[in-house]
Amino acid sequence: MAHYSIVIPTLNERDNMAPLLEKIDSCGLTDYEVVVVDEHSPDGTLEAVRTYAGDRRDIRGIFNENGRGLSPSIVYGFGQATGEILCCMDGDLQHDVKDLKGLLETADQADFVIGSRYTSGGGFAGKWNPVRVLISRTATCMAHVILGVKSTDPMSGFFAVRRSAFEAVRDEMSPRGFKVMLELLFLLSRRGGFDIREYGITFGKRIHGKSKLSMKVISDYLRMLLALKAGRK
Repeated sequence: MAHYSIVIPTLNERDNMAPLLEKIDSCGLTDYEVVVVDEHSPDGTLEAVRTYAGDRRDIRGIFNENGRGLSPSIVYGFGQATGEILCCMDGDLQHDVKDLKGLLETADQADFVIGSRYTSGGGFAGKWNPVRVLISRTATCMAHVILGVKSTDPMSGFFAVRRSAFEAVRDEMSPRGFKVMLELLFLLSRRGGFDIREYGITFGKRIHGKSKLSMKVISDYLRMLLALKAGRK
């Protein structure tokens, strides 16, 4: 069994797979596995993963059998993983693999670690579109106001959670949610007794493929906030 399980949800990320897996292999981690969970991408994402992995057992590419969407892919991947520490990172290379080792080592001392762009050591690679930064900041403010969560960056999507903490709230998670990190933060904070920390990360620009941000994504996010708020009562 791996100590760390790095779960990567994907949809049409074929060109990013080999570079991402190479970076993970070179980042200095030991005792880990990588589980790529794909939404039946037509571009051959899983084929790229399996070609890179060859006969290795520490890199697996699987299809999401838990229903379409980001959250179902991540939850399904966590369920298939073997590690004590479960990590989620994007497959588009915007989460810097250089931050992975530090985030996971922080998770060894905590229950839940949020990769934050807005805490000490965090930031953005290069000059970012101010509109995208504004959207991120606005989404964070909405999470603070509506849910009362305490995090500088509940939207980054780069996080690690101890398996016992994940299992403690797994049955409360929505199978249709799309911001798993925010949902976990809310549920663990509400329950109390968990050590929740932040770790500074650098957020990069997408090199291959297209951004998944859309009006539907923004609408789904707002509905998720209101659903979590309603379930709080």
